[in-house]
Amino acid sequence: MNTVRPGPIYLFVVLSMAVTLCHSAEVRPPAVAGAFYEGAPFALDREVTSLLAKATHPGTTGELVAAVAPHAGYVFSGSCAASIYTLLSSGRYDRVIILCPAHHALVDGVSLPDPQLTAYSTPLGLVPIDREVCETLRAKKGFVTTAIAAVKEHAIEVQLPFLQKTIRSFRLVPLICGPDGLVDVKAVSEALVPYFGSNTLMIASSDFTHYGPNYGFEPFKDKVPERLHAWLKQASDRVAALDLPGFYEHCATTHDTICGEMPIKILLATMNASGRKVAGQVLNLATSGELSGNYDNSVSYAAIGFFSGNTVATGLSQKPAGEKEGHAVKEHRSGSWTPGLSEAEKKTLFAIANDTLKWCVDGQRAAFDFKKYEITPLLKTDMATFVTLKINGDLRGCIGSLAPVEALYHSVHNNAVNAALQDPRFSPVQARELPRIEVDVSVLSPIRDIPSIADFKIGQQGIILTKGRYRAVYLPEVATEQRWTVEETLASLSQKAGLRSDAWREGATFQVFESVVLSENSR
Repeated sequence: MNTVRPGPIYLFVVLSMAVTLCHSAEVRPPAVAGAFYEGAPFALDREVTSLLAKATHPGTTGELVAAVAPHAGYVFSGSCAASIYTLLSSGRYDRVIILCPAHHALVDGVSLPDPQLTAYSTPLGLVPIDREVCETLRAKKGFVTTAIAAVKEHAIEVQLPFLQKTIRSFRLVPLICGPDGLVDVKAVSEALVPYFGSNTLMIASSDFTHYGPNYGFEPFKDKVPERLHAWLKQASDRVAALDLPGFYEHCATTHDTICGEMPIKILLATMNASGRKVAGQVLNLATSGELSGNYDNSVSYAAIGFFSGNTVATGLSQKPAGEKEGHAVKEHRSGSWTPGLSEAEKKTLFAIANDTLKWCVDGQRAAFDFKKYEITPLLKTDMATFVTLKINGDLRGCIGSLAPVEALYHSVHNNAVNAALQDPRFSPVQARELPRIEVDVSVLSPIRDIPSIADFKIGQQGIILTKGRYRAVYLPEVATEQRWTVEETLASLSQKAGLRSDAWREGATFQVFESVVLSENSR
């Protein structure tokens, strides 16, 4: 790529400004300009403008009041972050509160900026600090001032150019969080509640799983792309559902290396304590491994938005487990494989899917209650699932996991939330649609490679196509329902992956699986 380089006079002016800012006790100079993002003003402006212009995300409704945004270099996470920032415009917010982890210093609590600091600087200009809010928080429990924590911290800085290009004029409250065990989440979130909403945008700056020897974290060494995506999806889904206990559980059980674990916990606690109707939505997911083609060391990224004014709070369904309008549950096998579910276990899974659908669409804030179901040892076994939603036979949402990375009953619950709220092809399911929604739960067999497409048994097997960084999957029943031939199936699957319809013919690899589908017996 050809890059216009500034002349020596221009460089001298920029460097002189940087030196001046570095010696100013009142302005925090950029620490990662030219490394995480373009260092010259015109180049940075062009970089951010391009990322915003290309940003994609599912359709959204309501006003964005909070977000989780990644903070890696723009070449890796910029596109993911832009999915959030493209939703912003000038004049909508007076203040932005950014919570980030402390990467370079030990912080015993949540660190406020030095009282003498008046602004953060980027190549696009100065961002004034909201000193009034900072001083108010300084008197609250849980807040400290560890000035050195801000000197090299990039996790706040990389968000600022996006904000400068979208919101343009705002005051900043930069908060750098210490690790789990050193932060009083309840006290800090209670102190932030008065600022939630009220022309304020809250951002938790966080990357997700840091995998590989460079990060000292290799919990698995096979099927790394699938498992990383499954972890990313599981964690981001719980965050989007405002499921603070579920996010705590994910972090505690997997030891997932989510650097912004504490900022996310504080953000969720603040929203849950605010009493406002808020709905979360996963806007984009990515991994550096997917972008670079190398998963030896990979970092995961999520863009999650939280919107006000688009949920209706009503009660959770109280139907007995396994019951939906008085109908039983039927099972359909695509092949010979079966997970060996009893009739009672099938009913339990179907009940969890239906109750979860009502729970998430109705905007419930409390954690989903699994206690009313009989969770057998088989339901606690890790299995992969898909949840499919239809209205009058037409697809309304379908999301699932290919890798068995969580308990069967948890997988059904999480994918029911995903299918209802986070399928990028559809707008979130609305409460008025619930009486017409038909639910299918697919339980998947282990995935296996096939040497060639000639070994694919259409109608009996689901198929996964992988070509480079492109990937797509169809469940076994898709080809049957569409009455496709093998070639028609693969052509559609290639297009679903973002490739040409004939891309499957060369350089692609294939995997297959079988499934058992649970559905309402009246259909």
